[in-house]
Amino acid sequence: MQNRPARSPDWQDCHKGPIAPRHATARQAFETGFDSLPGWVGLALRGRDRVVKPFGLATVSDRDLSMTSLPVLEETPNTYEVGVEDSHLTFTLQTNLDHGIVSVITRIWFSHWMGRFYLATVLLPHKYILRHAIRALA
Repeated sequence: MQNRPARSPDWQDCHKGPIAPRHATARQAFETGFDSLPGWVGLALRGRDRVVKPFGLATVSDRDLSMTSLPVLEETPNTYEVGVEDSHLTFTLQTNLDHGIVSVITRIWFSHWMGRFYLATVLLPHKYILRHAIRALA
């Protein structure tokens, strides 16, 4: 299991919404939300890969990763956290269930300026992706 940096995140956001009772655990909610993403997300990830590969940054195809196959950092029935440490940043996605509400917290620790550049390029799609994932759980 990877360790999170000891310092506070350099950037974070949180998206919340109602969750249907059929999602019994945070892991199930995470997997359902991210497995239900629209087709344009795959296109966006492939575009991201083409942009970052010349800079030596890891791509989804390099790691054979999808959102639902990221390394698990923490898992309880009400909390599920995954994340990746890369040369430019470390990020985690934490899904929490609390009395009919699901929240997904993204935390990012920058390693150098490329991490900030990367966040700037993916911030808008990130927000749409998380909003879609949360709506899929209602």
